[in-house]
Amino acid sequence: MREAFLRREVIVVVGLVLALFARSTSRATDAPAVTIGFINPATGPFAALGKYARKGLDLALAEAKTDPALGNVAFRVVQRDSEAKAAQAIRYARELTGRENVDVLMGGLSSAECLSLEKFAGEEKIIYVPASGCWVDEFSSQENVNRYSFRSTLDNRQRNYSFAQWLTGHLGRRWYVVYSDYAYGQSGLKAFTEAVEAAGGGVVGSIGIPFGATDVAAYISKVDASAEALYFVLAGRDAILALQEALAQGLQKKMKFAGMQSLVSAENFPRLPQAAEGLVFIGDYPRDANGPLETPANREFRAAYFAKYPGDVIGLNAFEAYQSANALLEGIKRSGFRGRRDTEKLAAVLAGLRVPAGREFPAGPLTIRRRDHQGVAPLYVAQVRAGREIVLDLIPAAGIGGIR
Repeated sequence: MREAFLRREVIVVVGLVLALFARSTSRATDAPAVTIGFINPATGPFAALGKYARKGLDLALAEAKTDPALGNVAFRVVQRDSEAKAAQAIRYARELTGRENVDVLMGGLSSAECLSLEKFAGEEKIIYVPASGCWVDEFSSQENVNRYSFRSTLDNRQRNYSFAQWLTGHLGRRWYVVYSDYAYGQSGLKAFTEAVEAAGGGVVGSIGIPFGATDVAAYISKVDASAEALYFVLAGRDAILALQEALAQGLQKKMKFAGMQSLVSAENFPRLPQAAEGLVFIGDYPRDANGPLETPANREFRAAYFAKYPGDVIGLNAFEAYQSANALLEGIKRSGFRGRRDTEKLAAVLAGLRVPAGREFPAGPLTIRRRDHQGVAPLYVAQVRAGREIVLDLIPAAGIGGIR
């Protein structure tokens, strides 16, 4: 009898444990989950940029856990390596939406892949937000805009038209351009040429460097050093090689250097090289918090970033991905999005989204224009001096919003 009693007690205890486990599992599975398909270069010329973009996304999602409006939502990221190739990006987009049943898409760092993903999102009717990069003007052109794609990163026209007036007034009117000979660089060359001419200057010549070239000496040697200044439209490994070669050929002594922030991004240059000394650039987020970037919101963001990634630098792609992810999260909060079934609600909220400066948007307020789903945010002019990026000027969002 005693053995039978013990068996009954064991059965009761096991039953209670199983019941508690079932209730716990039920509560966990009842929590809504949103799956993000993240298509991003982890190998290839943009591998370093992609690594930092993932850091920015992860920080935003970690902070979302403490947001009362999102605390009960579980976020899952399924990543694929695009190698910055459009064909790879689309192949993985099909896999993620078909086999993995993701709810939204992010990523597409290179211009070619983000344009392909934009078109895919329109056809598939899934929300797509480039995390970082994707500065190509065509993304917000009338023929490409669709209901489901939204970009918070600023495009080449916004950057170049904002910068050209400053450059012609401070550095010179006659420019030579070195650009990456693919979508991003071609778009940047076109935008810069138009912008400088509108500001009363001109481009006297240009040379395109094939994407991923390993030897750029022959291209840099064609630069016309009689121009007052040299403008770079490059990113990733190409930017490193071009800067080093320009220094080796002595161009730094003959011309003033300027370009996009992608030229000296912290992902590629944890420490700024000698070749960048004196370079003036325009960007979303210079690495050193000084001048107009010395704000309480930015200090709070930087503290959170360094707490998660001790001893790191805040790369441009980390900042852009952090801001893009927070724009998406704000849309999810306001729309009540909890999965693909809520796509139309999320699309309606992201079109025209306005958010103020704060920890989630540490460089200033962000608007996503309703008409073309293009982000509008402040830009900063900075100069490399003795290994630091000194902020010279703030170009407020109000002065950028009208640039199309």
